Amino acid sequence: MNKRELAKVYSEMSNGEISERKALKEIDIFLETVQEALQKSRSLIFMNIGIFEIKERKPRIISNPVTRELMKIYPKKTVKFRMSKKMK
Repeated sequence: MNKRELAKVYSEMSNGEISERKALKEIDIFLETVQEALQKSRSLIFMNIGIFEIKERKPRIISNPVTRELMKIYPKKTVKFRMSKKMK
């Protein structure tokens, strides 16, 4: 499901009180808020839904399958979502 489909579902659930365009704006605001919260605290907990966490991936060395050249992949941060038991 992409963001436009999510906005359509959100609009339908509100019984037409919220248009799809307004739903898209609200979804954007929500995602920006989640992003800012993750930058500040590195984890975000939604009760009965799950946890968003920032995980740091370690640096590693890989080889190019064609040239067999060794390359170093630098450490990076990724966002991980763990679903709560009630959501499963």
